[in-house]
Amino acid sequence: MLRKLKLATKFTLLLTLVFLGGICLSGMILASAMQHLAEEDVSTKAEILVQTMNSVRNYTDNTIDPLLANQLLTAPAFIPETVPGYAARQVFEQFRTHPEYKSFLYKEATLNPTNTRDQADNFETNLVEQFRQQPQTTKLSGYRPIYGETLFYIAQPLKVTQQNCLVCHGQPASAPKSMIQTYGTQGGFGWKLNEIVAAQTIYVPADEVFMRVRHTLTLVMSIVVAVFALGVWLINRFLKGTVIQPLKQLTAIAQKVGAGTITVEQVEGFDSPEIIKVAQRADEPGQLARTFQYMAHEVAAREQNLTQLVKLRTTELAASIKEAETARAKAEAANKTKSLFLSNMSHELRTPLNVMSGFVQLMMRSGSLNSQQQNYLDTIRRSGEHLLTLINDVLEMSKIEAGRTTLNETNFNLAALLDWLQQVFQFKAKSKNIELIFALAANLPQYIYTDESKLRQILVNLLGNAIKFTPKGKVTLRVSVVNQEPLTLNFAVEDTGLGISSAELENLFEPFVQSESGRKSQEGTGLGLAISRSFVQLMGGDITVSSQVGVGSIFKFTIQTHAVVTAQIEIPTPSQQVIGLIAGQPTYRILVAEDKPENRQLLIELLTSVGFEVRCATNGQEAINLWQSWQPHLIWMDMRMPVLNGYEATKQIKASGTPATIVIALSGSAFEEDRQTALSTGCDDFVRKPFHTEEVFAKMALHLGVRYLYAAESISSINNHHLTPQDLVVMPAAWIAQLRDCATKVHGQQILQLINQIPASHAHLANGLTQLVKNFDFEKILELTI
Repeated sequence: MLRKLKLATKFTLLLTLVFLGGICLSGMILASAMQHLAEEDVSTKAEILVQTMNSVRNYTDNTIDPLLANQLLTAPAFIPETVPGYAARQVFEQFRTHPEYKSFLYKEATLNPTNTRDQADNFETNLVEQFRQQPQTTKLSGYRPIYGETLFYIAQPLKVTQQNCLVCHGQPASAPKSMIQTYGTQGGFGWKLNEIVAAQTIYVPADEVFMRVRHTLTLVMSIVVAVFALGVWLINRFLKGTVIQPLKQLTAIAQKVGAGTITVEQVEGFDSPEIIKVAQRADEPGQLARTFQYMAHEVAAREQNLTQLVKLRTTELAASIKEAETARAKAEAANKTKSLFLSNMSHELRTPLNVMSGFVQLMMRSGSLNSQQQNYLDTIRRSGEHLLTLINDVLEMSKIEAGRTTLNETNFNLAALLDWLQQVFQFKAKSKNIELIFALAANLPQYIYTDESKLRQILVNLLGNAIKFTPKGKVTLRVSVVNQEPLTLNFAVEDTGLGISSAELENLFEPFVQSESGRKSQEGTGLGLAISRSFVQLMGGDITVSSQVGVGSIFKFTIQTHAVVTAQIEIPTPSQQVIGLIAGQPTYRILVAEDKPENRQLLIELLTSVGFEVRCATNGQEAINLWQSWQPHLIWMDMRMPVLNGYEATKQIKASGTPATIVIALSGSAFEEDRQTALSTGCDDFVRKPFHTEEVFAKMALHLGVRYLYAAESISSINNHHLTPQDLVVMPAAWIAQLRDCATKVHGQQILQLINQIPASHAHLANGLTQLVKNFDFEKILELTI
């Protein structure tokens, strides 16, 4: 409908709507303001009236009553003029003779009046109670309906301020007999000094207040309407003259230009006086008119320069396309750079750590080091592991911020995970004399389907923090079922520790942010809680915290999952030191494809030391050449190499059609998508740097069926041999001290590293300690180190 209207009609309609809106808004504002002014005027008059009445009341009480005190006691009839309230009411009646006070009504609304006409009704009783409850209040006003009419009221408190008042209103025995004969003893007695006994209330019919508003508002609105109407008419006339009419003329020009029939000879028709007049203006219509004139000349000349113009436009279009392609290529390169950054960071940071960790493990396997050298190596190893933890936290946070973190959901034993957590943290809690409580709901499923690794990391972070920052008391993990469909689990970690201030709670889950307690401990990166929150959100929940300094903290989170009836749980076996290959097996040919010399040396020495035949390649092309000529059983393939990377080399090897060679990818990347990429190109498995020697041997046993000789006794001898402190005497004192320190901190992995240093001649000690670590019996290890 509106689209069919002409522009002039639309302008008129719009201005009319603006006019009506302005009138309505002005009316409401003026009405409200004038009503307020009218109420203020009535209130002012009422206050003047009450002040005058109270002045007469005080004069009567202080001057008249003392003069007539004897007469009041002896007079046979009560004298009204001696009553302050009577004198005040007479003043009110005098005021009502004036026109502006004629409609005023007065009531001395009293809760316990002498004269029943002054008895306060329910509304007035509420006024008196408000004055009593709020002594600082000196005035109340508003509207009240009564007997079908609305009255505007102004009320002020009436307080007993004169001792003389108590002569008549104290006890009946002290009151004038004439007063008792007139009013009796039922009311008006028992008043107290400084007590608010009444509300001096003046009523004015609301219609009179509104009538004053209406008279004034009618006059003002008449003026406003006239001003608005004149303004709208002038604006409408101005718009039509400056916009509508020029647009009509320009429309005619546009129609002629659009017809495409203008020639050079016809251009003069667009230079008419009317168009020139419009074009000389500096506003938008003038600019538009000049534009149309220019367009007319351009259309007239198009037949002459059409070929040149098309060529020019074609050149400009090609330049624009090239520029757009360049911009798109830069954007794609930037996105690719951002995508590769995290992978490069992971590779560049973890690869040197792999060399450090690997050579430390090789040296510790030799068993020929003295205690001081072992201590140096253990210090290097522990520092490397700490650095790897920090790097992993930073990379994990980077993955989260880049949106590259995904869930790796599997069926797993939730009960076993919780049991593992309790065993791991139980001794650490006992060492601080803290009670560790696991409160698990009875209906908790044994097996669930979610990302076990991320759930474990969340709980390890929260429980670790709780124990670290709890000097005494207890730490409690509560696990319950919130919903069955879908299965929603609630986890809560409560502690009685140091607590967190409210100022720190707001940013507690931000990356690299630590609480005051965390900063004092000088441990961690400030990423644990940020990573935990991201993992929880990834699993369909959220994490919250409530804390009080000196009382403790409660961290709660929920996850979405579902229960499973059965699950295949892979139980890890304790690591044992590989010392050789069992006789009677093939001679396994192992190819190491690695461009970094130190990484090649690490794997070569590790594999050759136990009996594998090993060759190496420095790039993917060399790996393909050696594979073709040597036919290795297994290739350790680094993914990032010059000439030809590991991905392309693996594709060519797997695409040959010959009996498949096992290819295990080696990568410094910590990202799951890089693992998936390697597997999708044909790799049979994936190992991240830095790796443990046990992991390398385990992967080869898995894919080739290699059988190893271990520095260990049979399981039966392990079970039959009970270790004593005397068994540890063969090891240096520094080694025993490290073992005790690791057992105190429940560092099972570090204990296994120490076990690798035990000479092969004392395999019973190595296997016995390994069994204790497997059973989480860290207390027994501590007993052995005494």
